[in-house]
Amino acid sequence: MSRKKLKKKEGIARLFELAGAKKRKLSLACALAVLSSGARITAFFTIYGVVKELLRSYGNPSQINFNRIIAYALITLAGVILYGVTSYLSSAIAHTSAYDLLYEIRMTMMNKMSRISSGYFTGTTQGAIKKIMSDDVEEIEGFVAHNLCDLSAAVATPLFTLVYLFALDWRLALVTLLPILISVILLGSCLKQKGKAELQKEMHDSMEKMTGTIVEYIHGMPVVKVFNRSLSAFKRYEDDLNSFVDVVDRTAKANAIPMASYYAFFGTQLLFLLPASILLMSKTTNYVYFLPVVLLFFLVGPGLKEPMESMMNMMIMSNRIVESVKRIDEVLDQPEIKSDGNQIPSSYDVAFEHVEFSYTESAQTIDDISFYAEQGSINGIVGPSGGGKSTLAQLLLRFYDIQKGCIKIGGIEIRQIPIDHLMNIISYVFQDSVIFHDTVENNIRMGNTEASFESIQEAAKNARIDDVIRRLPKGYQTVVGEKNTYLSGGEKQRLAIARVFLKDSPIVILDEATAYADAENEAKIQEAFAKLSKNKTVFIIAHRLRTIENAEHILVLEQGKLNGFGTHKQLLNSCVLYQNMVAANERRDAWTIRRKEQEAI
Repeated sequence: MSRKKLKKKEGIARLFELAGAKKRKLSLACALAVLSSGARITAFFTIYGVVKELLRSYGNPSQINFNRIIAYALITLAGVILYGVTSYLSSAIAHTSAYDLLYEIRMTMMNKMSRISSGYFTGTTQGAIKKIMSDDVEEIEGFVAHNLCDLSAAVATPLFTLVYLFALDWRLALVTLLPILISVILLGSCLKQKGKAELQKEMHDSMEKMTGTIVEYIHGMPVVKVFNRSLSAFKRYEDDLNSFVDVVDRTAKANAIPMASYYAFFGTQLLFLLPASILLMSKTTNYVYFLPVVLLFFLVGPGLKEPMESMMNMMIMSNRIVESVKRIDEVLDQPEIKSDGNQIPSSYDVAFEHVEFSYTESAQTIDDISFYAEQGSINGIVGPSGGGKSTLAQLLLRFYDIQKGCIKIGGIEIRQIPIDHLMNIISYVFQDSVIFHDTVENNIRMGNTEASFESIQEAAKNARIDDVIRRLPKGYQTVVGEKNTYLSGGEKQRLAIARVFLKDSPIVILDEATAYADAENEAKIQEAFAKLSKNKTVFIIAHRLRTIENAEHILVLEQGKLNGFGTHKQLLNSCVLYQNMVAANERRDAWTIRRKEQEAI
């Protein structure tokens, strides 16, 4: 018999699953919250005992049992102390667990995103990722640090109270419970309304879209300003904001009548207790016993509103937590790029064999490409924009997995190489280098966290950035972006190149690595790469063809196809596209701006 597939946990149950080892601490915090709720209501029952004792001896004060009253006072004091200690411990444990949980969730998500296909980030806006990583995780922190223990106390307080009230007088207890039951039924009907889950999802979606638009316009603000589009450019943000407001408005209208009815009935215990007490008092034979009971119900009954209201609010908030946890799981459930084997290459030649890849079904990005690059060779990749140059290089790193064919390093198919090892043997300098808000040393050290400071300096010298670093306020300890300390585009690129020198991997990919360098530094960097490339396999994606004229092989890509393959001289004789590109580069280098000569008067 086939075993049924276990249904994945959702909402708070899934949140406890994510908590892992913190689950025990959270359970302890909830238990202490329950204990504090019991200690909190102790005073109500000791007051009842004191009133009962006083009424018993109202005709003869000398018969009052002061020892019993003192005992009630001591019990009240103990309850106050116990409440203070347990509520403090509960809050402290919940908060520390919440912060640890936030850290673990964010680190888990960051580690996960480093292992999933880059296609996920292509189809997801920065705003959506920011909302999940920041807003949704912060909402979980608020729930765990505050609401989870409050929910436990909110359940325990009315439960303890109602058990005691039923023991005193089940009739008045039922009357006290009646408006609460009506309110719960009304709230349940509101939460189970058709389309309520869809509204919650729509609200999260519209918020993600709005956040993504905000992030986009912040990044593009210089363009918005320079083209004087401050009003029209924000039209899409205004539309996204109006869309979010519309969802909130529809949600509020959907909740208006049931929630109004819920609040109308919720705090009406006295409205029911007063006539019931008068009716029962008219039939009682022992006023001395019944009056303290009525007083206790009048005192405690309305007080049930606060914990019950907290419990209902927590139930409402749990719907938002369900959606937040669901979106976190959408990231954690993304398929990872995994290795099918555990083979380690001993050489570093690269072979593409009939490789095909496409981002969408409508167009082939890489179309049946085959070539072989020897170890230690320098290989140029050129072609018109959109031809698939960067994609081809990124396939080697398994940023995306190919659909057909195979890619081999040292004769081993890259899917058979452990992904961590694959990342270690390949270095990639992106066209737009990312420099982190950290010291210059730590930015370079990303290439090798175990490297000595002398090795970092040597890498910087090879990248021709050491002299720039030494002129910074604190040299290698300068934090990039702090106190108006910034690097130019070319300096950022050379800093990224220094990482590659430090990493010293056998395969190097340079995606327009010299794009921001001036002529003098470009020559120096190329000299350094000549030194670095010894016994390494190097791929250089270039628009400036003179940077790869001396490469052993040049790949010419056009619309995802390999249009030509060979040396510079071979391609000049055999590849029309390459000939046209060389001619275009020569015209570009010879192009100048001339002022039209004025005609003689």
